[in-house]
Amino acid sequence: MARLYILNGPDMGRSYKILDGPTYLGRSIDNDIQIEDKTVSRRHLRIVKKGSKYLLMDLKSRSGTFYNGIYLSSGIDHEVKEAVPIAIGMSVICIGREPGEEIAPFLDSVEPIWESGDQSGMFQVHKERTNQKKLELFYRVAATLLKQSPLDEVLEEILDHILELLGRIDRGVFILFDPDTKIATKVISKSYDQCNESIPLYCGDVVERVIKNKRPVVVSNARSLQEDALTDTLKTLNIESVICLPLISGSRIMGAMYFDSRRRLYGFSRDDVLLFKNLSRRIVGALEKAILASDQNA
Repeated sequence: MARLYILNGPDMGRSYKILDGPTYLGRSIDNDIQIEDKTVSRRHLRIVKKGSKYLLMDLKSRSGTFYNGIYLSSGIDHEVKEAVPIAIGMSVICIGREPGEEIAPFLDSVEPIWESGDQSGMFQVHKERTNQKKLELFYRVAATLLKQSPLDEVLEEILDHILELLGRIDRGVFILFDPDTKIATKVISKSYDQCNESIPLYCGDVVERVIKNKRPVVVSNARSLQEDALTDTLKTLNIESVICLPLISGSRIMGAMYFDSRRRLYGFSRDDVLLFKNLSRRIVGALEKAILASDQNA
């Protein structure tokens, strides 16, 4: 008998039988499988087993159904594979058979890291499309970090996801440093303003401050920034808002992640700091693995 397994979320560890006919899943008690997750819709999805295949349909849920790197279109049957994670709201499930240890990195990647016990922030119930986009970004980055691709390609893909889903951002940059010398060794960037080569890829003064203090720098409105050494620099570069965070492993500075907007004031908020802090910790793990692999091959 095929089963559905809950791998993450409020009902983690439970499993349920998948019926011979349609199996409905959602928050309401009148479903075949009830999920006690406030971010799951009252009737979220339908599962149908046909032979050895499993067809899954999202029933116009509010938070969506995320599988294999994308949100599934509602009202359409999608074939899903056994033991492959499916994200619904704040829960992760799989169907068919229980997954093995290979799924552990995915679960570690999508598990939110709360700040000071605050569970409001970016992972609040999806009352706005903005929050759903942030959650989608988080899942996309988690999937990208699991790929067996060169580090440069992984970081470029992450920048693509961020610029696509957070449209208020004009430029994104990863600046990687030698942990021992703190000298920049690589710059990976994406920008909507690729044609203008006279503009620096990022504000060096912002990155320098982040590396020196080992703390994020967030400027929501550069025009209102007063009596700060960054004021003239940001004005000269026509940067309206900027966020930059250090990439730190223990006490070692491994780099910085930098995003700015030259078109829009108030481009970044407190929730964005939480979002990027979560992402930065995942990216540091990828950097540590890359360094370890390089040392082993040396």
